Amino acid sequence: MDARITKQRLANMLSYDWLKIIAAIAVAVLFICVFFTTVSTRPGTYQVFTVYGYRELFAGEAANGFVEELKEDGVFSYDILKAEQETFGTSQYADAAFTARRSVLEGTVMFTTTNRTDEDDPSATVIKELLGGENCPMALDLDVYFDDCKNYLIRFFGEDWEKGALDTAEAEACFLKRNGKDRRYRTDEKKAEGILQECERLEQLREDYLFVRKCMEEGTLPYVDVADEKDVVHHKAFALGKLAGLRSYYYYTETMTDEESNQETTVASSANVCLFFFRNDSDEGKSAENVENDLRYEPISFVRALVERFGA
Repeated sequence: MDARITKQRLANMLSYDWLKIIAAIAVAVLFICVFFTTVSTRPGTYQVFTVYGYRELFAGEAANGFVEELKEDGVFSYDILKAEQETFGTSQYADAAFTARRSVLEGTVMFTTTNRTDEDDPSATVIKELLGGENCPMALDLDVYFDDCKNYLIRFFGEDWEKGALDTAEAEACFLKRNGKDRRYRTDEKKAEGILQECERLEQLREDYLFVRKCMEEGTLPYVDVADEKDVVHHKAFALGKLAGLRSYYYYTETMTDEESNQETTVASSANVCLFFFRNDSDEGKSAENVENDLRYEPISFVRALVERFGA
């Protein structure tokens, strides 16, 4: 048997070993990826807060990273694991993209406008084309929504919900029902931390609800009405025209004509911008004890952030 070490045999052996090393590295990388994908917490159905901008709206400078900043600053509760934003525009693919998102119930809130879509019909507006008639259920009825939120707060704070103490036992039960099997809370210590976070979530929701309610009563956040297929009118959106700084976040353009020079200029405006909340669950009008989506009131915190950031 010829067992001599030759240059050719040595080269073949080293080449074969390199293949084994590369294959071993590839397997190790794949294992690490699978491991971290398995152990990491993926956002659940309601744990992503998504902001959409519709049709003629443009995202301003303030939109860059805005919702991510809100998440980092604690505007959303601890259970919102991801915050994102998308503006669809008016391209030929925009409506298809929007339809695809909504087919899987993606999207939490949407900015649109009350701009007219037909100069000969004053009642034809962007929001009415979007939410009117049979499309009305796509957005939450704000009257029902805020009543639901009040009843939800009563569940945890009692009839004197505005000033009453939090029922920590009820908060704990709520937390365990929603997050009892969450990987983030495997140990008793982590569960205790989570219960404290749940108490903070509820306290913050009460503060945000009272803030937004006051804005509504003072006229800072007037309603936008939309009729359903039976011509029943519903409060479906907030008009945001009184938030003077909003155009740095979302705006549309309009052409203004100078009466003296008859010259036209294009300006950015947010006077007709409005915001509605998507209906992504079946909890509307349910008793507080039967609510399945505890995160359905996160948009209230978002609205407060809008007023505080862009209202001056």
